[in-house]
Amino acid sequence: MHDITTPQEFFGFRVGEDRKLAGWPEIMAYLRLLSEQSDRIIVEEIGRSTEDKPFVICKISSPANLARAEDFRSVQQSLADPRTLADEDAAALIDTARAVVAITCSIHATEVGGTQMSVELAHLLASSDDRRARSILDNVILLLAPSLNPDGLGRVKDWYDSSIGTKFEGAIPPYLYHKYTGHDNNRDWFMFTQQETRLVVDCVHNAWRPHITYDIHQTRADGMRMILPPLTDPIGPNVDPVIQSEMAALGMHMAAHLTAEGKAGVAVNVVYDSYSPSRSYPHYHGGVRVLSEAASVRIASPITVPQSALSEERGELPRTRTWNHPLPWEGGRWTLRDIVEYDLSAAMACLDHAALNRKWWVRNSYEMLRRATKDTNDPFAYIIPARQRDTSAADELEDIMRTADVQVREATDEYTVSDGTIVRPSDRVIFMQQPYGAFAKTMLERRVYPDIRQHPGGPPKRPYDATTHSLPLMMGVECHEIAEPVDIRTREARKSSSVDATQREKIFSYDAPAFAIMPQSNASARTVNELMSMGIPMLRSFAPIPIPVPDLPDGARAFPAGTWVAPSSDELRRALVADGGAVDILQDIFPLWERPEDSLELARPPRIGVYSSYVPCIEEGWTRFVLDDYGFPYTSLVDSDIREGNLEARFDCVLIPHQAVRQIHRGFNRAYYASRFSGGLGDRGLQNLREFAERGGTIIAWDDSARLLVRRLQLPATNPLAGISHSDFFAPGSLLRIRIDTGHPLGFGMPETAAALYMNGPAYRLEQGAVVASFSEEDTLLSGWLIGAQHIRGLSALASIPMGMGEFVLFGFRPHFRAQTRGTYKLLFNALYSAARP
Repeated sequence: MHDITTPQEFFGFRVGEDRKLAGWPEIMAYLRLLSEQSDRIIVEEIGRSTEDKPFVICKISSPANLARAEDFRSVQQSLADPRTLADEDAAALIDTARAVVAITCSIHATEVGGTQMSVELAHLLASSDDRRARSILDNVILLLAPSLNPDGLGRVKDWYDSSIGTKFEGAIPPYLYHKYTGHDNNRDWFMFTQQETRLVVDCVHNAWRPHITYDIHQTRADGMRMILPPLTDPIGPNVDPVIQSEMAALGMHMAAHLTAEGKAGVAVNVVYDSYSPSRSYPHYHGGVRVLSEAASVRIASPITVPQSALSEERGELPRTRTWNHPLPWEGGRWTLRDIVEYDLSAAMACLDHAALNRKWWVRNSYEMLRRATKDTNDPFAYIIPARQRDTSAADELEDIMRTADVQVREATDEYTVSDGTIVRPSDRVIFMQQPYGAFAKTMLERRVYPDIRQHPGGPPKRPYDATTHSLPLMMGVECHEIAEPVDIRTREARKSSSVDATQREKIFSYDAPAFAIMPQSNASARTVNELMSMGIPMLRSFAPIPIPVPDLPDGARAFPAGTWVAPSSDELRRALVADGGAVDILQDIFPLWERPEDSLELARPPRIGVYSSYVPCIEEGWTRFVLDDYGFPYTSLVDSDIREGNLEARFDCVLIPHQAVRQIHRGFNRAYYASRFSGGLGDRGLQNLREFAERGGTIIAWDDSARLLVRRLQLPATNPLAGISHSDFFAPGSLLRIRIDTGHPLGFGMPETAAALYMNGPAYRLEQGAVVASFSEEDTLLSGWLIGAQHIRGLSALASIPMGMGEFVLFGFRPHFRAQTRGTYKLLFNALYSAARP
């Protein structure tokens, strides 16, 4: 084709040129220009990003295929549910279908090569008439996501451009490149909390059912030049074996093409595994996800890496010729242009494989999903009872299943299973014999991670990510596994809703002097925070409230300690009854007919400061997300804010999210960053935190930040796990059972036992203070991997340590890990509310 503007003509520089980055508005403008000049590309805005930037997908194929795009999408949807197809109809659709490939770029925004490459890939396919391009266009529908994180691209470009010519040129930005998740934005592919995740799942994966998803990343600068599949063990136990074989075949094909082109340093089968579903949504939906990891530069600034500086790490041997690394890189200059060229070659090899093996990819996907509908392995189904301690969490779990296109049924009759489980009407039933049953099983089951060692009898091999993803445990939702086939009568489940206008009117028509809000639901925090923000008085009970009439379910005769009490008023009724008002937990609100005699305290919104290190901290971002999600106002505090002191004038509590001890204390090195971004809290900041507590403030910290405070401020606690080797104690992202003092204000609304997400954090013996939660003495491991359980049993998981007029609240585990562990949210929320007590 002719008269197609090249990227260099449009941007004024060659893509990947040293110290040049194309920004998101410019990339968008170029892609839209391509769509005007070529009938091979359609640019579609599928939504808006977290910070309201356009989020686009480019559909690239032959003009004939694009003219029938909706027909081909319909074919994909039909093949995605084999239960609806006769064999001859499926065969005809397989003949008709195109291979669908999604290429997703630069979800991690400092890994800029993928997004920069995307415009060259789009131009190549829009303009080339060679045989390879024609084959791809005729046989493949490419869904190209030029950036999975357009907000991050803008942040990184702004920072990088400002750094050129300074001592910190090419350094990482001193803030997260995604508003909330930073580098964790590709760990959200089963929880679906982020706007970008939902857009891609809804508009790419669920809409088009890609056979291949190629996810483009970058890794450290001094290792291999590019890492490709096959990936290392373990793979998720519920992934179809064909997926693993496809991943190996495609990855080796891509690696062979790069090596044949003389691109050195390409390796397979190192570093990365495929165990976690948080990065592998396609594997549970009939497609394969492959990734590449190219060696990085300093954003867009070139680097020089002598061969002697190439280092071995996690199985990488960059200077050694092996079966999985046949052409070592000799070292030297490495540039963003090199990354673009490696990424472009890998992308074309991926598309080439899809085009040459179109029917193979389509048939494999169909057969995998067909097997899933006939799989007779345990279990038969999972039951999520309608009655839950936290109905809002159960509703959220059901929404996760629906978002992943898992079919959720609703029991219509009562049935007793042979193991004694009683299934009642309205209970949710998720049968495993369905196309995406493997996703449901992975999310709902408990599983012990395989005990993989670096060598026989040696230390454990560190997993790439968390070792468990059991949502019922994480979210505090009751869920039962049904092993044997049973005849449970069901119907299509109606979407859960905790709010019904008629019921709401009925509840608040009572002429009661007050209304009680039960503390068991996470959603109660949203309601309470909204009411307090409207100036409506809220009280909290610090002892059980007797009930004069049996209004509570299950014969309860008292509202538990921690119950919220809202005195009746016209303002309250308007707030609660109004459509779209404060109530989303109707089943947890009851009329309170008698005022409690005592133990009620007037609550006020806590004044919250969240420490935000200039060393980007993922846990800090997730903390802000959870606070925003539940309506807790807060102020971000940088290092200088805390070093200046006088925190008690502005705050009731300061949260110090988990972060490496050195990063909090010392921050960035002044040799590489301007003074405002360097230095960390330092001793002065830590001393100011101590003084804040002594003067009545509450410091809330978890994992390494708790470790720092105990050590540096010499708090009256010891960590018996300190110094124990990983061979003797190891828990890398596991769910451990904790026992909770539900009568303590920090334990209000919690069950007596819960699952805590623990990642080799601290655990304490206290010399002073209260143990609010401790690691269980028996059945400590609930799901994941735990070596040396005896070392942690009975130690403090959550402690309150007094300091002057205030206190330190120390978690050994991650209370809101990646907005997944809903079952321990209340412990954090209680700490916030308690900080604002008179």
